[in-house]
Order: sequence, then structure tokens, then C-alpha cells
Amino acid sequence: MNATMRRRIAILSISLSLAACGGGGGGGGGGSSSTPTPTPTPSGPPALSAQCQSGSVARLALPAAAPAGQNQEVALLACASSNPIDTVQWRQTAGTSLSLTSARSAALSVEPPSAGSYGLSVEFTDANGTRYSGDATLTATAASTPTQMLIRGEPSVWAGGKTSVRAWVTGLAVADYDGATVQWSQVEGPAALLGDTNAWRLLFTAPNVSQDTQLRLRASASLPDGQRWTQDFLLLVQPGPAMAAQALFDSSDPASRVYPYLATTPHAAALRDCVYRPGLDSSNLCNMGRLPVLGQETQGALPTVEQVMARVLVSNDWMGQRFEAFLREQDTAGDFRRLLNATTAIVIGGRVRPAFYWSATGAIYLDASYLWTTPQERDTVSETPDPRASYGDSLAYATLWRYVKNNQSAGGRTPVLERGSRSTADLVGALGSLLYHELTHANDFLPSRLHTLLNGSLRVYQATPANTASEMLRAQLPFKSQPMVDLGRVQFFGETATATQRAYTPSDIAAFFSADNVTDDYNYSWPSGQPVPREDAAMLAEEALMQLRHGIYRDFAITPQFLTGASADQPVTWGQRGRIGDPTIKPRAALILAQTMPWLPANFLDGLAAPIQLKAGRTWGENLDQAALASGQVKPLSAAERALEADLDSRRRGARNARALLQR
Repeated sequence: MNATMRRRIAILSISLSLAACGGGGGGGGGGSSSTPTPTPTPSGPPALSAQCQSGSVARLALPAAAPAGQNQEVALLACASSNPIDTVQWRQTAGTSLSLTSARSAALSVEPPSAGSYGLSVEFTDANGTRYSGDATLTATAASTPTQMLIRGEPSVWAGGKTSVRAWVTGLAVADYDGATVQWSQVEGPAALLGDTNAWRLLFTAPNVSQDTQLRLRASASLPDGQRWTQDFLLLVQPGPAMAAQALFDSSDPASRVYPYLATTPHAAALRDCVYRPGLDSSNLCNMGRLPVLGQETQGALPTVEQVMARVLVSNDWMGQRFEAFLREQDTAGDFRRLLNATTAIVIGGRVRPAFYWSATGAIYLDASYLWTTPQERDTVSETPDPRASYGDSLAYATLWRYVKNNQSAGGRTPVLERGSRSTADLVGALGSLLYHELTHANDFLPSRLHTLLNGSLRVYQATPANTASEMLRAQLPFKSQPMVDLGRVQFFGETATATQRAYTPSDIAAFFSADNVTDDYNYSWPSGQPVPREDAAMLAEEALMQLRHGIYRDFAITPQFLTGASADQPVTWGQRGRIGDPTIKPRAALILAQTMPWLPANFLDGLAAPIQLKAGRTWGENLDQAALASGQVKPLSAAERALEADLDSRRRGARNARALLQR
């Protein structure tokens, strides 16, 4: 799911040459004849330039002159909609290092750090696979002011796609952003559907176009002291591939541009065709002969990192790099790789939101916001929020959850204005729990015992056995609370709450929930008409593995309903840390792990700690540091901890509802 927003370049000079592979010709030669030898007609297209000429495959959109330290966008546009650009590779050939975070897309946003020359080369193929190349030289002059505006965001998007850009001012204190006046406008190109134009972040929908087109967006900002800034951003809008009439990824949940991270693997073509494209529908889903699950290739053995990475699709290369580093550094027990045996592919995109597993394709789809480690990488991930749903707002209670390690929140993201970085260890709280959850789904639908027996003529969903782990759990150790099952359909699927349900108090819910053998109200995400709840198994496995493999515990609490205000300030009616360690819940978790992760030892769950009761009456924030409460102290959240909680709450409110709505 994107490229970094870089800063403006200043005086820009470009020298370009273009050649098709294998093309070019001419010879020349003169003999003794008095008749002049005719000059051969060149067989290749004209040189790449800012204009489409007769025979041109593409043109280059050149940036205007601007000071160093500001963003400027360079784009490659197809000259004919009937012959779109297929693959692109930009490289830097000279100058101080630039961050080319979207080096395999048709547009770049760069910010030369200082005056000087910067060389770029570009190689690309057209729809027929013909390869071309060219070169460019960028020259930046020194910046004239100590503070200047820059805009960051993914510099290309498919027509109709939702995306975002964000404006910054270099050197401006974080506290000064709130006091600034900001205004966005569109000054060139077909009209885009702009969202709130008075915020530093602009969320918008790209217009529908029939050929490669650029939009110019402009941000203007001023401070009460009279300081003013203006900056432009050029967005490349490309017609997406044709959408099938009954597309699996339709306009409500569209596919976005991704490509195989490793372009030359045996599975690269199948990855492009079978997993995540607008033209995918029920009639052209691939079978496991065309794209087998990883376990068919490994014959059930632990996959190597290289085997996993051969199944990865990304919207920018750094996403694959971070995923590979995460597997090498954080998957020391091999659980993630073994679980990935049940998948055909891993899609990582800057516009994949929410993350999910889908048995139709056999692939797992990951939101790249879980993987960035630098602010530059974060800049390339769309900030378009999860789809929101107001399900459950009429109820008198709310539920909260978080992951905690050493009495500190695990897996949170610092405020974007702070420009923070993360290590791969910092990713475990969010990415690790997500992988355990979604890959438990994959192994529920396609357990490892089947991987060496799969029929290649079948699609993944057709190979699901008759008695899955979720079905066993439902038959042998079912839910005890019918009221919570019914409330789950209100919370996660939009069924209208009855008068009785609206009258339930938080204490009523605590009584229902605490007497059942589940870890979270999301276990009850069970739509009417579906024979078995699938989220129950995934929640049990997720919490158990996070605690036992990473020492990270899950908090869950029931509070009074709040539609406004901070989650950190909500009083806890009932809650526990590490509920998975309850002796009545362990047998349910053991059943799931035995079926989906048979490599784990039989006594694996013996290491779970007993649950810790959260302090009723204390706020959710005050319950974070249980060590302080145990010693009779109440430790309020710090400003940094409140920011992490606010970020978590923004994801909490939409992610589970949106994920449930997918019903993958």
C-alpha cells in the first residue's frame, strides 16, 4: 500500500536518453561509390522527454525549480492509455543519497538535502513487456530560508483510490501546529474529492481518469506571528486495471497497486494474477496448482525466510525489507513461518485497511502501518482511516483492550508530528498479535495436516476440511452466554439492539462475560447464518502466543459507554490482564493450538500466568501500571502514554468492526 513526501528541489536540469532493449540500429558505412549512403531510420522510439511524440511510449513530468529541502515530484506518464506502463525501477546514479521510497512506482517524491547535482536512471516496461531506460539529472540550489514547508505522501494512486498527504514545516515546534491556520486547495488537474481542507493532513479520493494524469495540490499555512508558507504536491493518478463486473475487490473495498517483492521467483506471475487485483472475481480465482500454499512447497517443513519472501507482494520495497527483518529477528521460534505454510501469499500495502486473511485466495493482507520503522517509511503509508461503524453506540457499555509488557503499553505508535522511529522489537506488540490472529484463521481453514495431501485442482476454500478447529471448539467447548452472542451481532454486524440489550449495565455485561470461557468480546463476532464463530479461535491463539513467546500480556476491560472523551479516563467496571491464563479457558486454547499449531509441545500452555484482576473504579489509564497499584500507588499516564492510548483507541474503534464486516 506508497512513497515518501520529499522536499523541493530547486533549479532542475534534466538530460534524458531512452532506448528499448534490443532496439536501435543503424550502421553506416561509406564505400567508394559516389552515391551517398542513406542514413538508416532509427528503430527505437524517440528519446524520453517532457512531451509525447510520435512513437513515444512515455513522457517525463519534470519538476519546477524550487529550493533544496522541499519536496518535488518526478513522474513517468504513459503516452497512450492502450499501452500503460507496467513495471518501473528508479535508481540514483549521482549525488548525495536520496530516499527513493517509491522506486518501483511511476512517480517519485524526493527532497535533495543540499545544493548540488543528483543523477537518476529509470527503467520501465510497457504492457507488452518491452523494456526501456532513461537518465535524469536534478540540480538543487541552496535554501534561502531556515523554515520551509514540505508535503509528504504516496506520489501515485489509481483512479478512484482513497489516499492522503500531509504538510509539514521544517523546524516548527510540535506545539505550534495547533495554533496555525492551514488551507488546502487543488490548482491543476481533474477535480478530486477533497476532505477536510483545514488540517495538516488531507484525506481525499482521486478522480476517475482515462489516462495518466497529474493533480497539483497546494497547502498554505500561517502562524499568528505572521509567518506564512505555501507548497505544492504533484500526484500522479493512473487508470487502474479493469474491474471485473463481480469483482472480489470492488469499489467498497478496492485493490490498490502492489507488485511481487521478488520479481524473478517462480511464483511472481501467479502472485500478480491470483491474489490482489481489480479483475479478480469468482470465475478466475486460481487453484492450488497455479498458486500452491507454501506448505505444499515445503512439504510441511519449517519454511526458510527466502521461501516466505518469494510469496510477498508490496506497494513499496521497504515493506518487504521490514517484513523480512521482522521474520529474521523476531520469529526465533519459527511460529510465524510455520503458520505461513497455510497461505498462498502475503500482501503488504499502504492502502490495505483493515488487515485480513481470505480463504478465497488463501492470502493474508497486511496494513503497512504495522511495519514502518522510520518516519520516512511512515510517510508513504496512507493515513486514510479504517472504515468506521457506529455499531453498539446505543448500548450502555464499552470494551477496551491493549497489549502490555512490563506495565507499559506495547505496540503503540507515537504521534506522527514527533517523527519517531521504531525497531523490529517495537513491532511485535501490533504486528505480532495481528499475524498470530490472522494466521490462526489460515490454519483453521487449511490445517497443516492437509498440506502434503492437497489437490492442485482445488481452490483454497474448497479444500477446507469438514471438521475445522473452530467447529471442534464450537461442538466441544461452546460459549456459555447467549446474551453475549446476541450482543456480538449488535456490536460487530449492525443488528438493531433490543430494549433489553440497551438496558444492560456494565455490571450486567461483566457478569455475563466473566462467567464465560472467552478472552474478549470479539470472540463473539459470529454473524447470523454462519455455522461457527471463527474469531473465537483466533483470539484464544493470539493472546496465548503473545504471552508465551514474547512476554506480552493482554488487558481487557468493560467500562461505561463513552462516545466522546478519552479512553484513558474511563472507569473500569471489570477487567483482567492475561485472562488467557484462567484454568477454565486453557482447555479451549489447548484445543485450538493442537489443531492449528501441532508443533507446539503438549504442555505449552502450562507457562501461562494466572490472570491479574484490574482495579474496578480506577480508570483504564490508572490500571496500566499494575505494579504501582499493587504497592498502593496510583500512577497516572504520562503525556507520551496518553498519546499512545489515543492512537490505540482510534484504531480500536474501527478495526474490529471493519474486520468483522469483511467476513473473510
